[in-house]
Amino acid sequence: MKNRSTCITGILCFLSIIATAQNKTGKISGVITDADAQAVESATASLQRAKDSALVKVAVSDKYGLFEFDNLAEGEYFVTVTAVGFNKQRSKPFKLSGTSPYKLPSFQLQKSAAKTLGEVTVTGKRPLIENKIDRMVVNVEAAPTNAGASALEVLEKSPGVTVSNEGEISLKGKQGVRIMIDGKPTYLSPADLANLLKNLPASALDQIEIMTNPPARYEASGNSGIINIKTKKSLNEGLNGSITIGGTVGFLKRHDTWYSPVRGNSSLNLNYRKGKWNLFGNFNYNYREGKGNLDLTRRFFEKDGSLNSTSASMSNFSFRGINQTVKMGFDYYANKKNVFGVVVNGFGFFGRPAPQSIQTISRADGSTEQVLNSRNINKNNFFNYSANFNYKHTFDSAGRELTADLDYIGYNNNAKNTLITDIYDGYGNALGHLTLFGDIPGIINIYSAKSDYVHPLKNNLRFDAGFKVSYVKNDNEVKYERNNDGTWKPDDRSNHFIYQENINAAYVSLNKKWKKWSGQAGLRMENTVAKGKQVTNDSTFTRNYTSLFPTMYVNYEVNKSHTFTLSYGRRIERPNYQDLNPFIWFLDSLQYRQGNPYLLPQYANNFELRHTLKGKYTTTINYTITDDVISQLLKQNTEKRITFLTADNVARFKNIGLAINAPFTVVKNWNVNLFVNVFNNRYEGVYYNSFTGKNDPIDISYTSALVNVSNTFSFKKGWSGEVSGFYRGKTIEQLTIADPMYFMNLGVQKTVIKGKGTVRLNIRDPFHWQQFKGRTLYSDIDVKIYNRWDNRNITATFSYRFGKTSIAQARKRNNGASEEQNRAGGGQQ
Repeated sequence: MKNRSTCITGILCFLSIIATAQNKTGKISGVITDADAQAVESATASLQRAKDSALVKVAVSDKYGLFEFDNLAEGEYFVTVTAVGFNKQRSKPFKLSGTSPYKLPSFQLQKSAAKTLGEVTVTGKRPLIENKIDRMVVNVEAAPTNAGASALEVLEKSPGVTVSNEGEISLKGKQGVRIMIDGKPTYLSPADLANLLKNLPASALDQIEIMTNPPARYEASGNSGIINIKTKKSLNEGLNGSITIGGTVGFLKRHDTWYSPVRGNSSLNLNYRKGKWNLFGNFNYNYREGKGNLDLTRRFFEKDGSLNSTSASMSNFSFRGINQTVKMGFDYYANKKNVFGVVVNGFGFFGRPAPQSIQTISRADGSTEQVLNSRNINKNNFFNYSANFNYKHTFDSAGRELTADLDYIGYNNNAKNTLITDIYDGYGNALGHLTLFGDIPGIINIYSAKSDYVHPLKNNLRFDAGFKVSYVKNDNEVKYERNNDGTWKPDDRSNHFIYQENINAAYVSLNKKWKKWSGQAGLRMENTVAKGKQVTNDSTFTRNYTSLFPTMYVNYEVNKSHTFTLSYGRRIERPNYQDLNPFIWFLDSLQYRQGNPYLLPQYANNFELRHTLKGKYTTTINYTITDDVISQLLKQNTEKRITFLTADNVARFKNIGLAINAPFTVVKNWNVNLFVNVFNNRYEGVYYNSFTGKNDPIDISYTSALVNVSNTFSFKKGWSGEVSGFYRGKTIEQLTIADPMYFMNLGVQKTVIKGKGTVRLNIRDPFHWQQFKGRTLYSDIDVKIYNRWDNRNITATFSYRFGKTSIAQARKRNNGASEEQNRAGGGQQ
């Protein structure tokens, strides 16, 4: 009966389509942009008959400015376009005939004069912050202080986002956020991801999307959500592009001496659209110098708790590096229903960091026992290359579509490190000399395939489903040699580690809308098969586990002013490949970092309730509980005065917070966006003290506040400015109590050359407020941290756009590589 009913329904639908096609086969499409060729979303396009102006259909533009009318009878029409903050625009009358689709000339809307409507000031400029149903959007170019900045610095200014002393990114006080670029995960460990984002210029960015509770179609990884960095894409027909050049000078005072490291960046973006082909490419070149200081004070204790000794180290970091990024690709529109695309990327980094440190070991009475002078000579070459093939098939105009992606990503890291240490007694007499050389090659290969299917059904119901398969092989080797007496000998800390992982995932999701209610429920299943092998000692481990990840959203619109949204999602955070690697990386002879191949994944349950007032003021209450938290953990050997950093599953983590985001206008041409987040973090767990042989409890809790403020100013004759700031109160970062941190930015910009050019000047942290201070205190660990770097700087940039301004339709491209890239290690500073 069910099959017969389905068959009859299909025949009737087929006959209906044929009947309709006899009279209504026409189709009209168009694109709406502003004067700068940026897409205008949510504009209203009204199709009217030419003879009597009768309304035929209404469409709303999507995020790419696209709109479409279909199933139209032949005749003469015109289209009227309206959008908040812009003047109304009307097309010339045109005739629709035959079956060929009619493509309208692009609508380039002009900004309307600002009009005050009660408490709301309407302007045509893209706002810095936009609040949408499932995400918050940051428009990068709306802030002049982003000129010359890196992607990491732009993230640091974004509402709810913080960057730790080690470069790990947190969202609303929770760590474990996943970073994607153009819908494609970055496959890097936190430290290496931070290095990559430092070298990605803000001039290449369009928007940043912040999702605290992503739906089921996204990978389940990432405890605190997903941040998607969207790069610029051109909608213009013909040949067009942009070029940006800029320079930065930093200022850092160290031991009464001023240092001024310099940086330079340049980028070229090209796009060519003609007929069925869209070709695109870009190239970025960056040169970076930098300096910084890291002071660590470590205290060692006897088993009875009395002080054994103290170690005070002062490290000076100097680095210089060059990185180059290239991206090329094309889209081929075979017909109305099928689109094929290819994208290839390449990234090369050539870094020469050269840290030096002086470490003084003192007895309990304060007298000097030993002094160690260490210097590192590093040569780091890191390459990343990737290729993506994507396909999209559109079944009908109702939105039913199938997409598929095939991805390959490779990393090749070649690091050579020489650590030279001179040892002296408390009186300055030489005790010894040590040279350690390390050759650390690493290769990661990642393959993935995914497909997504979207099917709108009757009665405002939508069905989504998809799958993904990925395979990763991580082959790392470290070869250490020691020179004590003029002879090079193999060091027993050499190692060879091979890690292989296969993840198989599938999901289904249903979305339903009623009059005032809407809901979405999804379920994702992920199976993980992993195998690790230490070749040196012939030890292996295997893991095979399957997990379910439900998601749920309920939205209720009380009236036009008040909307409530309740969401829930279960997430997983797998160990990144760098943390699984058991190798040792030295800071100096007594301080190093070591991986842990026995790490387990951590699981989180996220709850969120959000209230939206008048479509822009949001208040959010969130609660997260995470089991088997992966934490960066300090361990030490009191007898040898050695301290090392590793990762371990040590605790349960709880986070509860209240966040408010409020954009408002103070006076005409002065707009403010205020974000405030008050949250409490608590870690509860056990730490094994190898010195005493006991399990010591961990119970660390702190309530903190995070504030982001951005003031933007619009002036006459193309001038605009910004004053923005950030404050993060005392909080917990990876079991470390971090002192308050804050900074401010000043920026101004001017459009020139008839709006095609932009000159920007940015002063970052002019008073050098941003410094990190913290203390790690649990069990027998007592370490004080003080870190300063050259974040005080002045940047000047010039950008110029060239080419045609007629607009063609853009394709929404979402690459298929998964969360594995977030977990890959390799990039160095």
